Amino acid sequence: MPIIRDALLDALAIVAPVSCAGCGAFGRALCLGCRAALAGPAHVATRGELPVWCGTWYSGAARGAIASFKDGGRTELARSLAPLLRRAVADAVSASGERNVVLVAVPSSRAAFRTRGYRPVDLLLARAGLRARRLLRHARRRDDQVGLGRAERSANVSGALALRRGIRPTAGSAVLIIDDILTTGATVQEAARVLRAAGLRVIGVAVAAETPLRAGSTTTGKAAGKQQVTSQEGRSTVGLKA
Repeated sequence: MPIIRDALLDALAIVAPVSCAGCGAFGRALCLGCRAALAGPAHVATRGELPVWCGTWYSGAARGAIASFKDGGRTELARSLAPLLRRAVADAVSASGERNVVLVAVPSSRAAFRTRGYRPVDLLLARAGLRARRLLRHARRRDDQVGLGRAERSANVSGALALRRGIRPTAGSAVLIIDDILTTGATVQEAARVLRAAGLRVIGVAVAAETPLRAGSTTTGKAAGKQQVTSQEGRSTVGLKA
């Protein structure tokens, strides 16, 4: 029950002090005010020809929480951030009109995994109750994307991804690319290129948050109905409800 859970969290904060990743307030990993700030509708952005469904904007409370989760080791925040990704996936699948959609996560590099000890996108998917097929791998090392401009990011990721060895995806399958943060879109566009070359139909991208750019994005109030998303094994499905 929410009341009992909140009481336990308040008690835990006394013996194990923690501050809100969104605003710094003492007592919760993410305070109620910052959680409320993440509760808005998803919006749709575009990167090239790719529609991208975004759970929220990478600013304010969301920026603090996602940065702490992704690069600050605060994996407990996955529970609060997972609804952002789930909402984006639900809207994307609903808009596609597809009965079965395969989720394909953008993989973390080996260097990033060694540094963090976990894969942020995989944790968000797990907390959201979603599973993605591991179709992509890193084909070569690339520089850190932080601080790079749009053209530099595009050049940096060109040829950086490839289909995993031994993978034989079903041609014509509808796939939705999953990532945590959308910036210039260079990485997800490279992922889309690889998947299309393998004969798959990329219906778009779903991310937890979008970094605000000068190029505007449009919001959508369209609710997602119940859809089916193919699991990691490519056999069973799970229902999504807005």
